[in-house]
Amino acid sequence: MKRITSLLLAAAFVMASVVGAAAADIKTTGQFDFAFQWTDNTNFYDADKSKSSDDDFDARQRVRVQTVITASENVSGTLFFEIGETVWGQEGDNNIGQGAGGALGTDGVNVETRRAYIDFTVPNTALQIRMGLQGLALPAAVAGNPVMDDDVAAIVASYAFNDMYSLTGFWARPLDVDSGDDTNKNSMDEYDLAGLIFSAKGDGFSVTPYFVYGMIGKDAGVEINDVAINGDDATAWWGGAAFELTMFDPIVFSADAIYGAVDSDTDAQEAAGWFLTGKLAYKMDMFTPTLTAWYGTGDDDDRGDGTERLPVISPAGFAPTSFGFDGAAGILRDELISITGAGTWGVVLAAEDIKFIEDVTHTIRVAYYEGTNDEKAGIYGASFNGNLSEEDSAWEVNVDTKYQIYENLTAAVELGWIKLDLDDSVWTNDDTDDAWKAGVNLTYSF
Repeated sequence: MKRITSLLLAAAFVMASVVGAAAADIKTTGQFDFAFQWTDNTNFYDADKSKSSDDDFDARQRVRVQTVITASENVSGTLFFEIGETVWGQEGDNNIGQGAGGALGTDGVNVETRRAYIDFTVPNTALQIRMGLQGLALPAAVAGNPVMDDDVAAIVASYAFNDMYSLTGFWARPLDVDSGDDTNKNSMDEYDLAGLIFSAKGDGFSVTPYFVYGMIGKDAGVEINDVAINGDDATAWWGGAAFELTMFDPIVFSADAIYGAVDSDTDAQEAAGWFLTGKLAYKMDMFTPTLTAWYGTGDDDDRGDGTERLPVISPAGFAPTSFGFDGAAGILRDELISITGAGTWGVVLAAEDIKFIEDVTHTIRVAYYEGTNDEKAGIYGASFNGNLSEEDSAWEVNVDTKYQIYENLTAAVELGWIKLDLDDSVWTNDDTDDAWKAGVNLTYSF
């Protein structure tokens, strides 16, 4: 029955495309990603010593397909579907989430509707509207925005005053958990966001300040920095800016600054923290040396007054490295340390875009980072749980290679190593082992 339904759905899309071809321009783009990777000690504990299983090798794939149906220069619609990530050999059905459907028979149902929206221009104006399920990312100049970069239901309005200045406003609804029956119709179960983004571009520089305000219903089930927000009249706000200076090219400087806070009638549910990151790059013929640094505030030793880490909405990832943070190619393994960088500081020295052979580039990174959370913050477990204290540190090395095989086919080879040093006064189990990664990601783009 599942296969018949899928065939009928596919046939309906084909028929709609044929019928509408005369009235609309239809363009389909997408990606096939295949990853083959070997990893070891990804939880930083040896499997034999911790008596836990550790799959050293896996193969997986992901497919993304986006179709844009354009009626005119003023109106278009976009559908974006994803099949992924499917782990080869892993069983699954409708009740099992991402990764399922790769076992013998390969009939797992794991098709996701990532985006479905329309774009249109308000008549007789330069105001552009995007409405529906869409990607929404706050500005970032260095290594991704640690607050918000995800798909969400939203309305976004953008207006370009000229080539230098533009303004974007949005309203998004990340959560509405209403059960749909009379027993829950008056509950405060919505989570709403509203924001403004201003962009200014000049000769050799750009600056993009932004502001986001959030209203959090007490029944929405929102968690920020691992703390459930269920107080009345809880609100949140973020202010930040992305900055890039290119007027001294080949020297390029970029930076991001963010402050965020959550206000609640319960002190323990409040949050206030900031995050700074900067990158200096010098473009040379053979390679580009870079220096990246960041600092994110951490929790103090009083959990009763909330958290001092930067509150986040839903980040795609802060990506200064490709193993400990969110910088891996395609669907290779990363984020072993943090997805946001909040509660840490670090420095990365890198040689990027190293070129010896045509169509082949290499990047080598050496990173050192520590936590900024007080050792008595009360956010630690017996074993490492992703929260670094001021007494904890790590070294990371990445050796990443990209090979442009054909115009539409790219191979990425990534080697990664992390040595985590935990303090025995903070963690019961501080006997960590080095984490390793060796992976290949093959991407076909069309």
